[in-house]
Amino acid sequence: MRHLTNIYDIEQALADHRICLFYIKAPDCGVCNVMLDKVESIVTHFPTLCSIYTDITEEPLIAGRFLVYSGPTVLLFMEGKEVYRTSGFINLAELEIRIKKYQQV
Repeated sequence: MRHLTNIYDIEQALADHRICLFYIKAPDCGVCNVMLDKVESIVTHFPTLCSIYTDITEEPLIAGRFLVYSGPTVLLFMEGKEVYRTSGFINLAELEIRIKKYQQV
């Protein structure tokens, strides 16, 4: 997963890829760090999937633009549009199913 720190790079990644997973974490959030590792392990099964992450405090515009106020949050985009969102407890099996579903479309 690529670590992006500004809104321009994030928007560009979402626009440039057919499917993109965006993971947002919060500072000093133990759950966020554990879940990031788990999401990264899932992403390795999808080599063509764009996957990016950021810390919500690194870019103040992220919260407003994506309506995310806490971490961890996973957003899945297809052709620049959000198609799946989950926050807090992330069901990894469900996330993997969603990624597979949208890659087949």
